[in-house]
Amino acid sequence: MRRYVTAAVLALALGAATTAVVRAVSVSPMAVFLDHSTRSGTITLYNPNPLPEEIDISFAFGYPQSDTAGVVTVPLTEEAPADAPAAVSWLRAFPRRLVLQPGQQQVVRILAQPPADLADGEYWSRVLVTATGGRPPVEQQIQPDVRVAIAMRTIVVASLSYRKGQPATGIRVDSAAAVRTGGGVQLTLDMARMGDAAYLGRVRVEVLDVAGSVIAEEVDVVAVYYELRRRFVIADVPGAARVRYTFETERPELGQSNIITAPPVTGALNVR
Repeated sequence: MRRYVTAAVLALALGAATTAVVRAVSVSPMAVFLDHSTRSGTITLYNPNPLPEEIDISFAFGYPQSDTAGVVTVPLTEEAPADAPAAVSWLRAFPRRLVLQPGQQQVVRILAQPPADLADGEYWSRVLVTATGGRPPVEQQIQPDVRVAIAMRTIVVASLSYRKGQPATGIRVDSAAAVRTGGGVQLTLDMARMGDAAYLGRVRVEVLDVAGSVIAEEVDVVAVYYELRRRFVIADVPGAARVRYTFETERPELGQSNIITAPPVTGALNVR
């Protein structure tokens, strides 16, 4: 008798796009914003696959963090640190479990039930949409008497912000370094959030020649919850003399009305 081993494959979508499709189920939007007056919001799920998907909605705490190389990840925990502005424990999803038939769309409502003495500010959570099924398990022979059946299980992770009062935000660059690397330039920025809300915006990095003309640029989204290091590498820029960076709270893909605005922050430094 052949032996079968079942493995689960998990895929995490931690970006900030408005819609994420991770082979099993699409989730929209990928960033949910709740306020203290309405205390509720929705996400929409869609199953594009030929088989049903079993869906489970849960919540976890996590925010973007970086290592010394500027690589950003979002570690998730079931319980937040005691001093963290977490909304995890008082969020509920309706429905919490469901089955999505092929081609079916389902709206899930997220309801917040914060404590009565909740202080003004912004509180965070991650919404985990776990999908199982959608396609038959993939079988593979690994030994003469052993076959592996890989069951596809995906987890889409969306962000959630809950706001009470008038939280404010801003960004501060604590250190910046621009160095030559091969034929390009590497810029490292150490950033810190100001205020009591996460900084959600964009950063534009421009490479200038000795005359001050822009010879290359890169634009990327940025989300600073506490502190964050980001590293940008712009290749093939001979003659690079200076680097200029500009932060702005512009995120139209998240709905600009959801973004807490702050004045632009800019700086420039020589390339070493």
